[in-house]
Amino acid sequence: MEQNKFRLLNYMAKFSKKLLGVALAANYDFNSAAQQLAQGSPISTPKKIFSILKTIVQYTYTIFFIVAVLFILIAAFNFLTAKGDPAKIISARSQIFWAIVAIIIALLSVGAAQIINNFIKGA
Repeated sequence: MEQNKFRLLNYMAKFSKKLLGVALAANYDFNSAAQQLAQGSPISTPKKIFSILKTIVQYTYTIFFIVAVLFILIAAFNFLTAKGDPAKIISARSQIFWAIVAIIIALLSVGAAQIINNFIKGA
């Protein structure tokens, strides 16, 4: 019985918070707020959106390649410290293989993005 009262109070509190939010939003001037945000925005043209996305992608690829190189170094360390244990050697070879596959896929995706970009700009 006590749990039901607690649940009911919980639902009532959540509902009243939502109702209060709707009531406050009804009187808010969203157009002036959007204009104020747009004044300080670094995005003034559609080309700026693409330049910002390009920068984000470049940072992502850089971080990805640094992590991939670290994985290769860790796999090489595991390979060197295997001490002839066949299971550890197989595991280290698998780690190196999949790190190289990840780098190849990343390079192909960069190349595919460049091909698509050239195709769109050429059209």
